[in-house]
Amino acid sequence: MASLFSRPLDLVYVIYFISHIIASVLIDTYPLHKSFAPSVLTSLNQWYIENFNDPFFVKSPTWFISCLYMEALLIPLMVYLTIGLLKDNSSVRLPMLIYSAHVSTTTFECLSELFFGDHEELLKNQRNLLLSFYFPYFMIPFICLIDSFFRIRTIESVALQKKNK
Repeated sequence: MASLFSRPLDLVYVIYFISHIIASVLIDTYPLHKSFAPSVLTSLNQWYIENFNDPFFVKSPTWFISCLYMEALLIPLMVYLTIGLLKDNSSVRLPMLIYSAHVSTTTFECLSELFFGDHEELLKNQRNLLLSFYFPYFMIPFICLIDSFFRIRTIESVALQKKNK
Protein backbone atom coordinates (compact mmCIF):
# COMPACT_ATOMS: atom_id res chain seq x y z
CA MET A 1 0.00 0.00 0.00
CA ALA A 2 1.46 3.34 -1.08
CA SER A 3 1.50 6.17 1.43
CA LEU A 4 -1.25 8.74 1.02
CA PHE A 5 1.45 11.41 0.86
CA SER A 6 2.95 9.69 -2.19
CA ARG A 7 -0.46 9.96 -3.90
CA PRO A 8 -1.07 13.73 -4.05
CA LEU A 9 -4.43 13.59 -5.84
CA ASP A 10 -5.72 11.01 -3.38
CA LEU A 11 -4.56 13.25 -0.53
CA VAL A 12 -6.56 16.12 -2.05
CA TYR A 13 -9.59 13.82 -2.38
CA VAL A 14 -9.35 12.71 1.27
CA ILE A 15 -9.17 16.32 2.46
CA TYR A 16 -12.06 17.18 0.14
CA PHE A 17 -14.22 14.26 1.36
CA ILE A 18 -13.58 15.11 5.01
CA SER A 19 -14.53 18.75 4.39
CA HIS A 20 -17.59 17.68 2.38
CA ILE A 21 -18.76 15.30 5.11
CA ILE A 22 -18.43 18.06 7.71
CA ALA A 23 -20.20 20.64 5.50
CA SER A 24 -22.94 18.13 4.64
CA VAL A 25 -23.67 17.26 8.25
CA LEU A 26 -23.37 20.75 9.75
CA ILE A 27 -24.69 23.07 7.02
CA ASP A 28 -25.98 21.49 3.83
CA THR A 29 -28.50 18.99 5.17
CA TYR A 30 -29.78 21.29 7.93
CA PRO A 31 -32.92 22.31 5.97
CA LEU A 32 -33.91 18.62 5.88
CA HIS A 33 -33.92 18.16 9.66
CA LYS A 34 -34.21 21.66 11.13
CA SER A 35 -37.29 20.79 13.20
CA PHE A 36 -35.25 18.40 15.37
CA ALA A 37 -31.74 19.78 14.91
CA PRO A 38 -29.71 20.71 17.99
CA SER A 39 -29.70 24.42 18.78
CA VAL A 40 -26.00 24.68 17.91
CA LEU A 41 -26.80 23.66 14.30
CA THR A 42 -29.69 26.12 14.19
CA SER A 43 -27.36 28.89 15.35
CA LEU A 44 -24.67 27.87 12.86
CA ASN A 45 -27.14 27.90 9.98
CA GLN A 46 -28.62 31.24 11.03
CA TRP A 47 -25.10 32.66 11.18
CA TYR A 48 -24.37 31.27 7.69
CA ILE A 49 -27.53 32.80 6.21
CA GLU A 50 -27.02 36.16 7.95
CA ASN A 51 -23.39 36.45 6.91
CA PHE A 52 -23.42 34.99 3.41
CA ASN A 53 -27.03 35.49 2.26
CA ASP A 54 -26.86 32.22 0.30
CA PRO A 55 -30.05 32.28 -1.80
CA PHE A 56 -30.28 28.49 -1.79
CA PHE A 57 -30.60 28.51 1.99
CA VAL A 58 -32.60 31.74 2.23
CA LYS A 59 -35.24 30.68 -0.34
CA SER A 60 -34.70 26.88 -0.35
CA PRO A 61 -36.01 26.21 -3.87
CA THR A 62 -37.46 22.74 -4.42
CA TRP A 63 -34.75 21.68 -6.88
CA PHE A 64 -32.09 22.58 -4.30
CA ILE A 65 -33.85 20.67 -1.52
CA SER A 66 -33.90 17.60 -3.80
CA CYS A 67 -30.12 18.01 -4.22
CA LEU A 68 -29.77 18.14 -0.43
CA TYR A 69 -31.65 14.84 -0.06
CA MET A 70 -29.24 13.29 -2.53
CA GLU A 71 -26.31 14.80 -0.63
CA ALA A 72 -27.61 13.29 2.61
CA LEU A 73 -27.71 9.90 0.90
CA LEU A 74 -24.11 10.40 -0.24
CA ILE A 75 -22.69 10.92 3.26
CA PRO A 76 -22.13 7.16 3.88
CA LEU A 77 -20.56 6.87 0.42
CA MET A 78 -18.17 9.74 1.21
CA VAL A 79 -17.13 7.96 4.41
CA TYR A 80 -16.58 4.72 2.43
CA LEU A 81 -14.55 6.56 -0.22
CA THR A 82 -12.41 8.29 2.41
CA ILE A 83 -11.61 4.99 4.12
CA GLY A 84 -10.93 3.33 0.77
CA LEU A 85 -8.54 6.08 -0.25
CA LEU A 86 -6.74 5.92 3.09
CA LYS A 87 -6.27 2.17 2.52
CA ASP A 88 -5.29 2.70 -1.15
CA ASN A 89 -8.11 0.37 -2.20
CA SER A 90 -8.58 0.45 -5.98
CA SER A 91 -12.17 -0.78 -5.66
CA VAL A 92 -13.25 2.76 -4.70
CA ARG A 93 -12.46 4.12 -8.18
CA LEU A 94 -15.81 3.24 -9.78
CA PRO A 95 -17.91 4.60 -6.88
CA MET A 96 -15.69 7.72 -6.96
CA LEU A 97 -16.40 8.14 -10.66
CA ILE A 98 -20.16 7.85 -10.06
CA TYR A 99 -20.03 10.20 -7.07
CA SER A 100 -17.94 12.71 -9.00
CA ALA A 101 -20.25 12.74 -12.02
CA HIS A 102 -23.24 13.40 -9.78
CA VAL A 103 -21.64 16.04 -7.54
CA SER A 104 -19.90 17.98 -10.30
CA THR A 105 -23.20 18.13 -12.23
CA THR A 106 -25.34 19.30 -9.31
CA THR A 107 -22.73 21.79 -8.12
CA PHE A 108 -22.44 23.16 -11.65
CA GLU A 109 -26.19 23.86 -11.48
CA CYS A 110 -25.64 25.82 -8.26
CA LEU A 111 -22.72 27.76 -9.74
CA SER A 112 -24.73 28.58 -12.86
CA GLU A 113 -27.67 29.79 -10.78
CA LEU A 114 -25.41 31.93 -8.60
CA PHE A 115 -23.59 33.38 -11.59
CA PHE A 116 -26.46 33.89 -14.05
CA GLY A 117 -29.55 33.88 -11.81
CA ASP A 118 -31.43 36.98 -10.74
CA HIS A 119 -30.35 37.47 -7.14
CA GLU A 120 -30.80 41.18 -6.53
CA GLU A 121 -30.55 40.59 -2.77
CA LEU A 122 -26.92 39.51 -3.17
CA LEU A 123 -24.19 42.10 -3.07
CA LYS A 124 -21.42 41.56 -5.62
CA ASN A 125 -18.92 40.58 -2.93
CA GLN A 126 -21.45 38.09 -1.44
CA ARG A 127 -22.01 36.52 -4.87
CA ASN A 128 -18.26 36.25 -5.45
CA LEU A 129 -17.69 34.75 -2.02
CA LEU A 130 -20.45 32.17 -2.56
CA LEU A 131 -19.01 31.30 -5.97
CA SER A 132 -15.64 30.76 -4.29
CA PHE A 133 -17.30 28.50 -1.67
CA TYR A 134 -19.11 26.38 -4.26
CA PHE A 135 -16.38 26.24 -6.93
CA PRO A 136 -14.06 23.72 -5.20
CA TYR A 137 -17.06 21.40 -4.74
CA PHE A 138 -17.40 21.44 -8.52
CA MET A 139 -13.75 21.45 -9.56
CA ILE A 140 -12.38 18.74 -7.28
CA PRO A 141 -15.12 16.22 -8.20
CA PHE A 142 -14.64 17.13 -11.88
CA ILE A 143 -10.91 16.40 -11.62
CA CYS A 144 -11.74 13.23 -9.67
CA LEU A 145 -14.14 12.18 -12.43
CA ILE A 146 -11.44 12.42 -15.09
CA ASP A 147 -8.79 10.88 -12.82
CA SER A 148 -11.07 7.98 -11.83
CA PHE A 149 -11.95 7.30 -15.46
CA PHE A 150 -8.30 6.98 -16.45
CA ARG A 151 -7.39 4.93 -13.38
CA ILE A 152 -10.24 2.51 -14.12
CA ARG A 153 -9.06 2.27 -17.74
CA THR A 154 -5.54 1.46 -16.52
CA ILE A 155 -6.86 -1.23 -14.14
CA GLU A 156 -8.92 -2.72 -16.99
CA SER A 157 -5.94 -2.65 -19.35
CA VAL A 158 -3.69 -4.43 -16.85
CA ALA A 159 -6.38 -7.04 -16.17
CA LEU A 160 -6.86 -7.60 -19.90
CA GLN A 161 -3.11 -8.02 -20.45
CA LYS A 162 -2.95 -10.59 -17.63
CA LYS A 163 -5.92 -12.44 -19.10
CA ASN A 164 -4.37 -12.57 -22.57
CA LYS A 165 -1.01 -13.94 -21.37
